[in-house]
Amino acid sequence: MTSSSKEAVVMHHEFQTARQAEILARAAHRRLAREAEEAAKAAKGAREAKEAKEVKEAKEDRTTTTDSRPGPDSRTRYARTA
Repeated sequence: MTSSSKEAVVMHHEFQTARQAEILARAAHRRLAREAEEAAKAAKGAREAKEAKEVKEAKEDRTTTTDSRPGPDSRTRYARTA
């Protein structure tokens, strides 16, 4: 092999290495972007679930509070005593 052909082989190898590094960097970037989107979706779902739970608990609190206190508008009939 001549010196120029050795240089060409080395340059080709360096080019292939740089190309492979670029491919790996792009793949890593796509993976990170995908993971970030999944994390954002999971966080949104958790927030929505928490809000739904709070709304449900608030409704339950309102119904148990109003149902447990008998008042003048209670639907229960009482027999009159003389």
